[in-house]
Amino acid sequence: MAALPNTRIDRSSPVPFYFQLKKVLAQEIAAGRWEPGDRIPSEPEICEHFQLSRTTVRQALAEMEAEGLILREKGRGTFVAPTFPELWFLQSSHGFYDEAARKGHQVSSRVLRCEVTELPSFAAEALQLEPGTPGLVLERLRWVDGRVVMYVVNYLLESLADCVKGADLEGGSLYRALAGAKGLTPAGGRRVVEAITAEEELAELLEVDEGSPLLFVESVAWDEEQVPFEFYRAWHRADRTKIEVQVINHAAAIRGGLDPSVLRLGV
Repeated sequence: MAALPNTRIDRSSPVPFYFQLKKVLAQEIAAGRWEPGDRIPSEPEICEHFQLSRTTVRQALAEMEAEGLILREKGRGTFVAPTFPELWFLQSSHGFYDEAARKGHQVSSRVLRCEVTELPSFAAEALQLEPGTPGLVLERLRWVDGRVVMYVVNYLLESLADCVKGADLEGGSLYRALAGAKGLTPAGGRRVVEAITAEEELAELLEVDEGSPLLFVESVAWDEEQVPFEFYRAWHRADRTKIEVQVINHAAAIRGGLDPSVLRLGV
């Protein structure tokens, strides 16, 4: 358990109490006195120590969580977040599994649904299919290193159903299964990211409080002939996923003898 500092709230200051509290607690993390993985005191303990209301403490902790400084785990408590949140390279054609595995992490999934059924209208449109067209719907919860990270629903062409149903979807990669059985790999696509808050059902699945920040991603993958074959919607825990976006001046990259289609900053 991390120890609370002796610093007191300046009650004569015009600075709001919650902001002062956030600064005091964040300083414990910045100074290394609170280390990643440390469990911090409960809200009532913080209230008593600093003589603050529960509302003030909750507001300070909520802002720290939104900034990625702490994470709350349902039924366990509040912890100092990892120092270096994991990155997901948004522009990579690899799937989430391959991105995480490439960094040496263990990815596992629980299949909640896998069946051929009529595709929702938004999925049929993304896959350039007629309304009412059947397809495969794959619904999963995904963990990285034993911690739940994402809830995702994939929509695929009906012709891929047998391949997907026969694959190891709990310990393996969907894209690897498609590549191995069908020779099908994403040659391109489009992804959109949106910041949302967790509603009751998502909060329960992702083990967060209702209203917690989430990253919502929509993605469509195309084959080499630019024909869409997979569309998904994914809800990521914002405290366990950091998205990296690469910005390249293509003309400058080409002048420097670099291929902008494969260039990745920091590698």
